[in-house]
Amino acid sequence: MQLLIKALLCIAVLLPNLLVAQGSHFSADSAYAYTRHLSVTIGPRPMGSANEQTALKWAVDKFKAYGADSAYVLPFSLAKTPRKVINTSSGIAVGIFKGETDSSIVIGGHIDSSGPEIPGANDDASGTACAIEIARIWGQLPRHYTLVFAAFGGEEQGLMGSTYFVDHFQGMDKVALMLEIDMAASTENLVPFLETKDIQAPKWLVEDAFAIDRATGTATLQYPSYFFALNSLLDAASSDHAPFLEKGIPAIDFTAGINASAIHTPRDRFEFVDKSMLARSGKLVNGMLHKYQEHGIPAQRIGNYMLWPVFGARFYVPSQLVTGTVIFALLLSIWAFIHARTRRLQIPKTERVRFSGVKIVLLMLVIAIFTQLGETGIQVLKGLRYPWLAHINEYMRFAALWAIAGLWVAMHLTRKWRYSPDPYVYSKRALVIVFTFTLLLAIASFRVAFHLALPLLLISLAIITPNRLIKTIAGMLAPIPMFKLMFTDVFPMIARSSAGSGFVINSAFSAFIYSAVLTVVLLLWYLPLIYFYSYLATQVKALKYLFIKTRGPVFGMLVVLAIFGYGGYLYSLPAYNDIWRAGIHATAKYNLRTNESSLEIIGNEYFHNVKIVSDSLSETLDADIHKHDIPISFQANWFKVTGSETLASGEQDTLNVNWLLTTNKPWYKTVVKLQTDSLGITEILSEQGFVHKNGQAAFTWSAEPADTLQLQARLILPSGTKLIREVTATYLDMPMPIDVTAELADVSYRTTVVAKDTLILHNLQTTAKF
Repeated sequence: MQLLIKALLCIAVLLPNLLVAQGSHFSADSAYAYTRHLSVTIGPRPMGSANEQTALKWAVDKFKAYGADSAYVLPFSLAKTPRKVINTSSGIAVGIFKGETDSSIVIGGHIDSSGPEIPGANDDASGTACAIEIARIWGQLPRHYTLVFAAFGGEEQGLMGSTYFVDHFQGMDKVALMLEIDMAASTENLVPFLETKDIQAPKWLVEDAFAIDRATGTATLQYPSYFFALNSLLDAASSDHAPFLEKGIPAIDFTAGINASAIHTPRDRFEFVDKSMLARSGKLVNGMLHKYQEHGIPAQRIGNYMLWPVFGARFYVPSQLVTGTVIFALLLSIWAFIHARTRRLQIPKTERVRFSGVKIVLLMLVIAIFTQLGETGIQVLKGLRYPWLAHINEYMRFAALWAIAGLWVAMHLTRKWRYSPDPYVYSKRALVIVFTFTLLLAIASFRVAFHLALPLLLISLAIITPNRLIKTIAGMLAPIPMFKLMFTDVFPMIARSSAGSGFVINSAFSAFIYSAVLTVVLLLWYLPLIYFYSYLATQVKALKYLFIKTRGPVFGMLVVLAIFGYGGYLYSLPAYNDIWRAGIHATAKYNLRTNESSLEIIGNEYFHNVKIVSDSLSETLDADIHKHDIPISFQANWFKVTGSETLASGEQDTLNVNWLLTTNKPWYKTVVKLQTDSLGITEILSEQGFVHKNGQAAFTWSAEPADTLQLQARLILPSGTKLIREVTATYLDMPMPIDVTAELADVSYRTTVVAKDTLILHNLQTTAKF
């Protein structure tokens, strides 16, 4: 009995430690359950919506349950970035777990989704779920640093929540590090977002991320340098780590599924979440927290480099070296130009071959057109606009086959054309075009220009050196950076996003313009390479012999067989599946002043087996169309505008407005646009958020604003002008019962109600002049 009592006492003493040890590991099951709750139980969570508020409160409750010393929603009613201003009702769920020091680490994910039909399972219920699971773990562990967990609202609207957080969180001066998980549920490699347009995370943070990723046994971190070079120019894709970097705080984001996950679409659903991948992201961030718990956070705050992975190694190219490389490439190309010019062949005028450069342009034009023929052929055979949506990489290879076919056709058609034997005719054009591209890009971004400076260096080196082997090697390497800049690692995401342009490419003319622009881009981008290879053909006999042989019938027959064989394989592949689907918008429009109404469905794919059913209509569409007007009249008198205006006349008029916008049906978004009939609005004062640009103003409320909105503002206007007011309200309901179903597409419904009027200001009761 005494032995039994001692054993029980030992268990009683050790059990808490055993439970803590057991609970200190990241649980994929828990993160999986959190992801389900956010994306299924709560559902779509656009910024400002009731669902987002529910999700924020749920996250706060989780932080409290896991031992947070303080947990609350940090609300914001005005979402503002340099690009837009939105009146909303959003916030950030904050959980603070105090440590031995006030110095803190922020661990975040964004809790909103990008639209009312979008569950946002991967983007970013999964990341928020991982952050909450990490909060559970560290609620049980001793902490040197104070850990601040944040579930940001409004990320999808332009990092609204995190931007507000860095400006208003009381402990921002104590934040030493920020770790973000934005999308964790995909089997695709993890991508580290480690920079903004002008700032990079410190090198130690990036190296720690790669080292701990290897230590967890996954080693799936992959940095697509060409994409991020372009991203730095466009300042496009980002996440909630960016506002922290802008404040000079070390920050990094981990994202999975850029190419493989149907983010920003209704297909971003829980059923496509991979539980094991949640553990991958969670263990990575948890491992980083353990490292800094044991060894501290290094002092360096930001970096000044361009990360450039080559053959599995990572090079941190200093920004000065990036700039210097671009400048050196430009100068070397000038030397190469002079070198080639001084060695040009002296050919008698009567024996010179004219238009060699123009002939090369025509040859490249044939290649550019052929590159698009494969997709066009499958489009015609399948009767689809986007047969490649589910299998982009396969269609990329098909396009490459057609480009080779285009080269063979062009060389075969032009084999009787005479070309100049003078290498300078081709080298000067190659140098001038790439020099111009590099210089223009350098003006915008040295990081992008760096990747174009590399082929410029190779072309210049090939022209300057007399060694034929070096010329050949340069010829093999020069196309790589140019190809990777156009077809980056995340090209599938870019291409699938561009499929949305199908909603506006709705006529033969617009389709022609789109194809023509694409052809011109291909022509201009790769034309200097064709000139470069033409130069090499005059210098390296083996290359010239190879060109001659490839235009023979045997090579052409092999290309044709490859096209038919691979084309048959592509034809057998489905264009759409459970993850990748087209979209259809059913849109009703109603003018509150004129009572005019219209109802149309428009898709980015042809209508195949699209059924429309309402009380008075039942039809099925199955044709090569993607826009259809439905002949139904309706009324949607769903909102009204009341209130008053007073005018103070003077050199410039002062108009005080106090308007009430009231709806009898919940609206999703409301916009009030103001402009004058002549000169623009000079100045605006208002407690509501607005955008004032080019003399016009726009007040926006989103999403699911209150049923009654008050707009109070003071407008300074040119004397004697009229004020044009346009109110546009967007609803998720239709004005009549209607159901649209599609075999290949997801359907969304919108009703837009517009009221536009003109206020003749001199008819208003005026106050004292000033």
